[in-house]
Amino acid sequence: MQAAEPAHEDGRPPSRRERFRLATIDEIKEAARAQIAREGPAGLSVRAVARAMHMTPSALYRYFSGLDDLITALCVDAYHSLGDAARAAVDAEAPDDHVARWRAFENGTRRWALDNPGAFALIYGTPLPGYRAPAEVTRPAARRFTDIALHLIAAAVAAGAVDLDRALIQYRPRLDPGLTAGWEEADVPHDPRVLATLIGAWTMLQGHLTLELFGHFEWLETDLDTVFDAHVTATMLTIGFDPRAVAAAG
Repeated sequence: MQAAEPAHEDGRPPSRRERFRLATIDEIKEAARAQIAREGPAGLSVRAVARAMHMTPSALYRYFSGLDDLITALCVDAYHSLGDAARAAVDAEAPDDHVARWRAFENGTRRWALDNPGAFALIYGTPLPGYRAPAEVTRPAARRFTDIALHLIAAAVAAGAVDLDRALIQYRPRLDPGLTAGWEEADVPHDPRVLATLIGAWTMLQGHLTLELFGHFEWLETDLDTVFDAHVTATMLTIGFDPRAVAAAG
């Protein structure tokens, strides 16, 4: 999850000093991810990261203003990485195969979570004590992932692959106006029934991934790929996919 080197607004490449700073920031974040992988998000500390970087904590503060700033940067990277993985999985399927694209979305999300358990725990696990994510920074990154799901459901509805009258989720959610502001201008589907199906689908998906990643299926002897595949099928039926199309796709 290494960031690209940003150019200046006038197109000039970053200077040698800027490239060094960006490389150091990437190293700090990699050291922080390694610490999260070993000890979980709650074990992250500026002092431990600085020690791994052979820096003093005061030197690290030249790159991040504090632990919260570092956590926020890691959250943004995680959301972008998840969005990239989900988008790549979906785009590998034909645009008009809505059943395959939804399965790819869920499978791509699971594959990312299994490959990046620390990042998953950071953004979807137990909230870190005292940390409050700045919505103006993390929300745009998080929306990259949710917007993919919203577009998938809306496209499936428009094509007749999903029938919202057939969906098992029929309530109308009320959302934070700050979250939905600008959705119409950004061409993000925001029909309340589509949003309700997304909430239901995401609850089922995250619930499964949380149990799987945190070791709560260890008592289950059935192959977890088989379990997840059945779980995806149940999710698709819940949000209104045609049962015959889902069954035909296997």
